[in-house]
Amino acid sequence: MQEELTKHGRKIFHTMKSSSHTFTEKAKEILIEICIIVFAVSLSIWFHGWSEHRHEQQEVKAFLTGLKEDLAKDIALLEKQKGIIGGLDNNFQSILRIEGPSHAGPFNDSIISRNLVFEIPVTRPAVGRYEGFKSSGKIGSIEDEHLKQTILEYYQQNIPDINYGENYVNSVQVKIIDLAIDRNDATSLTAFASTRRMRSLLMLASQNFQVNIRAYEAAVKKAKDIITFIDQE
Repeated sequence: MQEELTKHGRKIFHTMKSSSHTFTEKAKEILIEICIIVFAVSLSIWFHGWSEHRHEQQEVKAFLTGLKEDLAKDIALLEKQKGIIGGLDNNFQSILRIEGPSHAGPFNDSIISRNLVFEIPVTRPAVGRYEGFKSSGKIGSIEDEHLKQTILEYYQQNIPDINYGENYVNSVQVKIIDLAIDRNDATSLTAFASTRRMRSLLMLASQNFQVNIRAYEAAVKKAKDIITFIDQE
């Protein structure tokens, strides 16, 4: 391309210097050469832009294909974590249904012993591919605005919501564990679980378990929506 432009530039120069052409002939030839140069430059710019756009979209396609795999793993993980939280909620609700120390006895103590268990959920979704694509500034290359927005919402809103919720219920569980460790062995489990502090913590945990469950469900729905959008591309 550079050689062609140089050739036409030289032709313009020689035409201007030529004494065998009239002014009108010179102007006509120079105008033709200028038009050729402008067309060649415009074509080169268009082709370069088209080539870059094509390369960008190939990268987007590879990213979205990999993202489907990441989201499928996330969905399985989120469903598992939802089951864990649901189990904890059922356990704590079973303890809360025991009305107080007056109901102390082997049967209720057994219920509390069986249900006073803890699990500390920590969701670590597959975010490496997304973070790499985002940090390289390529998220803007996704042409489907709705798909792009849905991906951003999943990673920037849904996942942080889950992490925040898990951190909170885990902190409440740790407080309950501390109380259980400090419990006087002579105190029945029913009496222990009926103290104001213990019941408050159990209720607080249970209420936030439901918040977590909704967060898992929202994230799973968003992940499935993204996969559907990618399949439609």
